[in-house]
Amino acid sequence: MSLSYNRHKRLVEIIQANGEVRIRDLMQRFNISEETARRDIKRLEQDGLVARVHGGAVATQQPKLLAISSRAVSERAEKSTIAEIALGLLKPGQNLFFGGGSTILSLASRISALPEMRVVTNMVDTAIAAAEGYRHRVVMLGGDFNVDFRTVTGFTALRTLREQQIDIAFIGVNAVHPNGVFDHEQVGQELAATLCEQARKIVILADHSKFGLSARYRILPHSAITAIITDRRPASDMLDKIEAAGVEVLYPKNRHNPALVST
Repeated sequence: MSLSYNRHKRLVEIIQANGEVRIRDLMQRFNISEETARRDIKRLEQDGLVARVHGGAVATQQPKLLAISSRAVSERAEKSTIAEIALGLLKPGQNLFFGGGSTILSLASRISALPEMRVVTNMVDTAIAAAEGYRHRVVMLGGDFNVDFRTVTGFTALRTLREQQIDIAFIGVNAVHPNGVFDHEQVGQELAATLCEQARKIVILADHSKFGLSARYRILPHSAITAIITDRRPASDMLDKIEAAGVEVLYPKNRHNPALVST
């Protein structure tokens, strides 16, 4: 059986976003056999997109994140679940930082009816979403604009961030690994280091597909993270390692009811 067009398209998106694919993840995600997953990876290798390694394959080129408009559509249910749990951490009068990414954007789009808060962000779409309803004060960092990620970065953004005192920083990542959280871009590393200095708490928003992956840059060790919010319970070995570092892991007890949270 040949690799279907839709599955091939989705596999390419996963490679572009994560930099790797794993056989067990393909089997679960697409409900296919191990033989079919291996055949898919072989086809991708023939196309020059991956190099096969034990248990899966890695991208042959540096990963590139999907444009924000595309990422906002993918994994929509998972992002909604994570955002609903994150809302439970918000309180009136807080100074918050919302980073870039479609999961953070999903959270920002849900705060318009909440009591007044102050939101600092480096993402244009997040600033617009947080400002809906004219209830919250929104601070947009300056800096170099990245049209693909719709974020601002660089010296000016970091300098402005160092002038802020943040209660909770919400950031998205490309990978949650036993050794920390990772990003494909070095600017994520610089931003996270600054947030470690300025934020009382750092909360990671990451759907289940990010767990067990790695990326080019480790942006934070688990010891620097207060909590990780995800859409389902991570694998036991991964969960044990993260919690051993003192991180609170929040996920729904019932995947159909995000209000029921486990830790």
